[in-house]
Amino acid sequence: MQKAHRQCRPCSSTRRAPAHVVVATALACVMALSGFPVLEPAEKPAQAFADETADAEQALDDAQLALESAEARMTALTAQYEAIKRESDELQARISEMAAQALEAQQALIEGREALGKTAVQEYLNGGSAQSMLTLLLQSTDFNDLVRNMGYLDAIMRRQAEDVSEQKERSDNFDALILELDEQKDAQDEKLRTLEQKKTEAERVVASATEALSDARDDYAARLEELKRKADELANSGESGGPVIVDGADTVDRPDVVGPDAEVQPNPDPAPPAPAPEPDVPTPTPGDTVGWLSGVASAYGGATDPYTPNPGTTATGAVCDDWSMGVAVPTSWDRYWQYYGRTVEISYGGQTVFAVVNDCGGMENGARSLDLQPGVWKAFGATSCQDWGLRTVSYRFL
Repeated sequence: MQKAHRQCRPCSSTRRAPAHVVVATALACVMALSGFPVLEPAEKPAQAFADETADAEQALDDAQLALESAEARMTALTAQYEAIKRESDELQARISEMAAQALEAQQALIEGREALGKTAVQEYLNGGSAQSMLTLLLQSTDFNDLVRNMGYLDAIMRRQAEDVSEQKERSDNFDALILELDEQKDAQDEKLRTLEQKKTEAERVVASATEALSDARDDYAARLEELKRKADELANSGESGGPVIVDGADTVDRPDVVGPDAEVQPNPDPAPPAPAPEPDVPTPTPGDTVGWLSGVASAYGGATDPYTPNPGTTATGAVCDDWSMGVAVPTSWDRYWQYYGRTVEISYGGQTVFAVVNDCGGMENGARSLDLQPGVWKAFGATSCQDWGLRTVSYRFL
């Protein structure tokens, strides 16, 4: 940006005016720009006027340079921010797609585990494969009957082996999805941390320009306001909407199943800790969307919750019953409703479970980070809300 040509300073290419005209003209311009009444030249010595004019001109030059530098830096920051934001949004699209796949794989794994469990129970009741074979041998009336029974038993055993193999494949697929999802999320977290740094730098640019222009004229005020507007846009990017609770929701104002005096069980195998804080990056809060966090998780819903309808209707209209894979977040979190629909990855005891945020609640005024619905705490091996109680988990939003 080129400096505006000031009419109050004579150009070197023009004929020099008489000294008293130069001094008077320069003084009038500077005093007008500074908001002070213009004094007659006779009221001060000419040299004093000339010194004051030079100081004022230099101050305006410095202010102009500071503003131009701030505008250039803000333009660069905005371009960098938008480029990184696009990359982060692309990663988020892939993460959301993979999170949906992980939820499906998790459900298939749970159903397969239940089917194998029923088969194991049936085997136990029937005395196992060896007992079944002996029974068929004893019950066979002739050789052909024995061959037929042996073929039937062989088919059953092959089917059981296939079930075990399919379950192993489901487990391997689920583990592979978790690994790839973690890699994508780590890459996005790095982008989000960089965006936070850009926001912080934008705030510093505005603060520096404000200080440099504190004594400047009003004609710079509009440009300064534009800088502030751009910094605010970066700071508030991604924020929208307001609290939403659907009509008929009956799980929001629920009493806690476990009281505040209950002992919190520590996580016996927490997820890797979040990276060390970086300069100019705010310390993560319980509802932060960057990196792993640690917090207390409670449980609610289903047949073992005496305070919540079964089935119940969550704040988003989803069903909360004995098998729902949802979680609630505290209403004390800033803009808690923006977590609705987000997939959250929860780690406890070395096991990973994916759930969807579809509800909210008081949750001891935010002392608890997540409230788990039955499908989630059952996936971790708990048998009831009371059995789960209060446990420290690692979690992050995808």
